[in-house]
Amino acid sequence: MKKTINLLKTMLKTSYDMSGIIDSDTKKLNKKSIKVWLIGIVFIIVIYLSYMFINLLKEIGAPEIFLELFFMLLQILVMFQTILLVISTLYFSKDVENYLSLPITSRKLLITKFSVMMSIIFGSEIIIALPVIFIYGVRTLQNILFYPLAVILIALVSIFLSTIVCIVMIFVMKIFRFIKNKYLYQNVIILMMTIIVFIPLTNVLNSSINNLDNIEMPEQQSYNEDNAQDEKQALEELSTMVQTIRHSNKYFIVTEIGVKALSNINYKSIIYVLEILVLDLLTLTVFFTIGKFTYIKDILWNLSLFNKKKNKKVKLYKKCKFKNNKYSYLINEIKLIMKSSTYFIHYIYNILILLIVITVIVTTLFPIIVQSIKETMEEDIFSMFTFGFTQFSLIIGIIQVIFTLSSLSLTAISRYGKNAIFFKYIPMKFNTQFRLKNIPQLTINTIIILVILGIVHHLIPAINNLYILLMFIVAMLLNIINSNILLFIDLQRPRLNYQNEITVIKQNDNKLFQYILTVVMCFIIWYFSQITEKLSLNISILIEIIVLSIVVIGMEIFINKKSNKLFKKII
Repeated sequence: MKKTINLLKTMLKTSYDMSGIIDSDTKKLNKKSIKVWLIGIVFIIVIYLSYMFINLLKEIGAPEIFLELFFMLLQILVMFQTILLVISTLYFSKDVENYLSLPITSRKLLITKFSVMMSIIFGSEIIIALPVIFIYGVRTLQNILFYPLAVILIALVSIFLSTIVCIVMIFVMKIFRFIKNKYLYQNVIILMMTIIVFIPLTNVLNSSINNLDNIEMPEQQSYNEDNAQDEKQALEELSTMVQTIRHSNKYFIVTEIGVKALSNINYKSIIYVLEILVLDLLTLTVFFTIGKFTYIKDILWNLSLFNKKKNKKVKLYKKCKFKNNKYSYLINEIKLIMKSSTYFIHYIYNILILLIVITVIVTTLFPIIVQSIKETMEEDIFSMFTFGFTQFSLIIGIIQVIFTLSSLSLTAISRYGKNAIFFKYIPMKFNTQFRLKNIPQLTINTIIILVILGIVHHLIPAINNLYILLMFIVAMLLNIINSNILLFIDLQRPRLNYQNEITVIKQNDNKLFQYILTVVMCFIIWYFSQITEKLSLNISILIEIIVLSIVVIGMEIFINKKSNKLFKKII
């Protein structure tokens, strides 16, 4: 037991990156650190949104819906987080090879690795989940026992779900062993686990849609009907919505138990906690039993396969074939992103998953909500919609905010670390290198633009296709400006001394400048809408396109003339 605890302490020290958060000299919280401020901002935003949402539910007389939604969202968060952590912590951690040489059993190694993974999940829940449930307890005047029970339930639910995902992951890892490329192997596993997790979520969504379709909406009433009848019908519809959410949550075993435990604090709550505890013990026993026989073997198999050096037959014709140097440069940029699971997940995978989720929600659930509102209000909400420059600017602003999720150009130089110095010796002009390094960022942002505009066209078909095209042009101009500025920042403040790919992302102080850029760009978009409010829509859009085009042209001139100075800090 003592060996396991000491091993756990060692792993926790190497797994948690506290640089910047804790001052190395005073050993206290570093108030000047960007990480500390970001954590604080997220904490405040979570509390504020929770407070507003709970107040809204109280006003409509349905605060009990909050617990249902809270546990459902908590489980989705834990499952996706576990998928990523199993890959990076359990199987492909850089320190796992060192621990194999120690005199420890497979079970002990698996227990400590699993504990490290759960500690990371608990750390994120302290920032996101606990403030939400505590605000709910305060606003609904819950019993003092509510708070410790809530903490225990959140922990137990997280352990149960993470263990289930880990058990499934063991078999998924074995199924895709035929893939010989390490990076493709990791990406395929992540994709497959995402699909597996989406299956129950899809069932929940379909169940909710079917239940909503079966709701019998009230017949249209005249304006002189009694208000009491309207209130009665509203309560009936609200009750139906609550039942729909509860029916959906039955697909998740622990959600129903958790909601029952916190809905009414009494002796039964302890029984519900014990039920989840028993489920946790059963799943953990199954996981550690299976892992005892497979974990070390799987790690050794991965190491032997992906570290194996093969004597490949060199095809001289293909090897010596002349290739365009620009094409080769661009392919090298793409390979670096795609081959690294860390870069792929943070820069591409997360964005694509978000766009897929938004598209699924918009194409399935949103039309039903709109129809429900239409039948309740006796009027089509989109019939009152007027498209002007304000609405045009709002859509552009949303696209600009989503741009913040991708930081490919912000790390275009830093990703290479000390090898970035070789860019100075490549027989290619710096302005050409600058543009080629921006292509990955421009590409992912273009996908974002197309998806968002496609959603807008689907939701509001009344918008003329010409304005959809003009929005695309404006968004692409902003895309070019954003990408150029982010690359300017990375060239002026390159982070070339890093230990691994994670530090390039998580220890990159330049990310703060991207947030500032987004705020500034949104303010400029809003300013455009204010100064052109008395002009016609077409003239306002034309002015915006002209101004942004001048900025883009100015940037291109600057890049051509000052490209040598831009790369001077790469040493």
